[in-house]
Amino acid sequence: MMRKLGNALLCAVFVCVTVQAQKEYRTGRLLKVSDESYVSPGSAGKTAYLLHIRDGSNDYLALYNVNFLFSHDRSKQLRPDSDIQYRISGKSLFVKIEESKEIKGRLCEKVQMAGSPAVKCGGAVFLGNDAE
Repeated sequence: MMRKLGNALLCAVFVCVTVQAQKEYRTGRLLKVSDESYVSPGSAGKTAYLLHIRDGSNDYLALYNVNFLFSHDRSKQLRPDSDIQYRISGKSLFVKIEESKEIKGRLCEKVQMAGSPAVKCGGAVFLGNDAE
């Protein structure tokens, strides 16, 4: 009985430490914010921004989709060539903005498509200058 209680306590401590570690922010440089909005025929389209963040030798790309239903367009708070605080959790990148709020973006990866550089964010693929 005592052994099970000890194991349960150890697991609880491990979970708390893991959750706390996911909330630790790092400082990076927001290099570029690219407007990747589009309009689909017959629908309202989507407003999205591709964020390019550099932290030392690491480059991160994330796609921030604006949610107009809840009026959450916080893109004006993203200033290129500025230091920002960010964290990564799973496949998401969170950027800390004013009032201790966050902008959530989907992590992207650089890929090659037909010999050209591209950025893949889930099912979306971006070509051109934004992929470099």
